[in-house]
Amino acid sequence: MFKKSILLLMLGMLLFSSCKKDPAKHLEERLGNLSGPSAELGTVEYTISKIIAADHDVFYKIGDRKILFSSSSTMKAGIDISKFTAENVSIDEKANTITVSMPKAKVLALNLPAENIKLEYEKVSGMRHTFTPEERIKIHELAEKDIIDDAENLGILKDAEDNAKLLIEGLLSNFGYKKINVVFQDTIQ
Repeated sequence: MFKKSILLLMLGMLLFSSCKKDPAKHLEERLGNLSGPSAELGTVEYTISKIIAADHDVFYKIGDRKILFSSSSTMKAGIDISKFTAENVSIDEKANTITVSMPKAKVLALNLPAENIKLEYEKVSGMRHTFTPEERIKIHELAEKDIIDDAENLGILKDAEDNAKLLIEGLLSNFGYKKINVVFQDTIQ
């Protein structure tokens, strides 16, 4: 809730700030001010709960080995604005339209602290050994990769782009264009 309030406050300050004559330069300057040293604009943050299951059944060993963890992680997604310049803005004066090209959203950070991973179930039978600490760490690493890979299917990247679009439209709304187009591309020039 606090983070949303800060984002809304930032948006409000940007919306009501004075506008310059050149909207492309104005946008470049404003995004430059937002970017700071990392040049990433985080537009969404989600808490993701996940069940992590692993079993290690092989035909040449007697017994089973299964393990189940629950976890809670925080994912931030947004856009990398490090390469954004005024050249990524095109203006059609006749149609009274402005188009802004931005990079596609990506996962900026995933925080899966060890204290948020809880062992729920472990079964070892027959002539098998329990999961080693190294194997448990590998399972956690695979779970992190799985969460990042699934960000698009969860709609997180779309939400990040939608929020970035709202921010950019807000920054350019005072210039009087009938239409503000924000397009997301794999690479921007």
